[in-house]
Amino acid sequence: MGANEAQNVAAIQRGFEAFAKGDIETLKTLFQAILEFFGQLAHETEGSLRVEVLTMAASGDHVLVFERVTGTRKGKTLDTKEALVFKLDNGVVTEVTELQSDYPAVAQFWS
Repeated sequence: MGANEAQNVAAIQRGFEAFAKGDIETLKTLFQAILEFFGQLAHETEGSLRVEVLTMAASGDHVLVFERVTGTRKGKTLDTKEALVFKLDNGVVTEVTELQSDYPAVAQFWS
């Protein structure tokens, strides 16, 4: 892994740690435009949404995260795995692609 890739992984790791702690100031420096989305996730799940990073890898300006997501919402429970692909530019996330392992379960949870 090159130095730039290691820095990108470190930035994404800081983001996940900040999300877990509700550290909005750190999230602002990394994610900017998607802060409102994070807030909505927390609101909709009454703070129950948890993300457990299973593995993380980098390739160029992309970081791949494989994670387990759990939470409760309106009497429904979510426990699924997904992959996120982050694109970074100078340590700031500019794009996120989310790939679900069980889209029907996720869609039902958020419906």
